[in-house]
Amino acid sequence: MTEEQTSQACAKRAAAVSITIALLTVAASFALDRWSKAWALSNLTLHNSQPFIDGFLKFTLTTNTGAAFSLGSNNGGFMTATAVVLTAALSCWLVSRIARGQSVVILELIGLGCIIGGSLGNLTDRFTQGHVTDFLEFAFFSFPVFNVADTFINIGLGLVLISRLGKGDGEDVKLAEESKSEQEKESTAAATPEKS
Repeated sequence: MTEEQTSQACAKRAAAVSITIALLTVAASFALDRWSKAWALSNLTLHNSQPFIDGFLKFTLTTNTGAAFSLGSNNGGFMTATAVVLTAALSCWLVSRIARGQSVVILELIGLGCIIGGSLGNLTDRFTQGHVTDFLEFAFFSFPVFNVADTFINIGLGLVLISRLGKGDGEDVKLAEESKSEQEKESTAAATPEKS
């Protein structure tokens, strides 16, 4: 196998790892959101609150036609179209970066996966019910009722921000670069004559 072929194989492996991390994060956040909403719809009564974590969090089942935290609730159609466009654009941007062989920080991969998974969770509600199911509410101050998808979206935004600020530089998915570096060391060692 030539050096170029080895480099291409390593790049493909790095891309596969990046895609796997992103897809697993999307699937996990989407599944947790769907499960939590199914539980809420089966066990909670609309607009009735019940404590969950005393003094911190309570369950209050509501519906929302807007975005996260009830933003834009009077423009459900516009918010749905905007969410579809943003989710598709974010997904395409991530896939194109990986396809071009760009190294993506693990924190950013997980963050983008959380955002996409959460967005897909809320979009599923919009398309199947015409509104988003919310049921989490802070008990210690007044704040809009939200859901697990909203939580993942906000966690994802935080992780992307941290990675963009350079906090996660040491956690890059750099299989291709590491392999190339090892290959260069081996080439140098092979080119150096052994002392007898």
